[in-house]
Amino acid sequence: MAAASSCQCCSLRPHPFHLRAVRNEAVVISGRKLAQQIKQEVWQEVEEWVASGNKWPHLSMILVSENPASNSYGAHEGPRGDATVTISHGYTPKEQLKKHTILADIVISAAGIPNLITADMIKEGAAIVNVGINRVQDPVTLVGDVDFEGVRQKAGYITPVPGGVGPITAVMLMKNTIITAKKVLRHEEREVLKSKELGVATN
Repeated sequence: MAAASSCQCCSLRPHPFHLRAVRNEAVVISGRKLAQQIKQEVWQEVEEWVASGNKWPHLSMILVSENPASNSYGAHEGPRGDATVTISHGYTPKEQLKKHTILADIVISAAGIPNLITADMIKEGAAIVNVGINRVQDPVTLVGDVDFEGVRQKAGYITPVPGGVGPITAVMLMKNTIITAKKVLRHEEREVLKSKELGVATN
């Protein structure tokens, strides 16, 4: 799936993506750096959680088959929405797809097709989020849907593969685990309180 978004939000006008055209290359958004920051925040929350007498939260992952894209996620350690969004898929003819992507401020590609998005298909200074992950030739070689080297010469922002969206996905699973654990505890506490209140009422 490739999603093309043409932003019309007033809050984006002071810093539109196309102003990045003065750069020689796109700003590469490092998912690993962001993930490390989030992981440190999660670790602090977990330490506070355990220090309060709670059990260590756990996240279990079940990987079916030896899919390299799934395994790459498992290997990681533990504007306010006025925009026009266009959704295409892997079977959309490339020329038709280009009609949408060439106008988009933000292109998010998750089609699982290597080099689906090339430099001639994007607008100068656009933000490219490369979600797709594909195995090419060597089993260890993973690439995205975007021709990274070509597109980075024209885009304003771009996420790499690997090291872009993947690490963020993995660390957000960890963050959601501690959030869920806290919600479960609050629910259990409410149930205990409700039982005590019912016991007092019946006596």
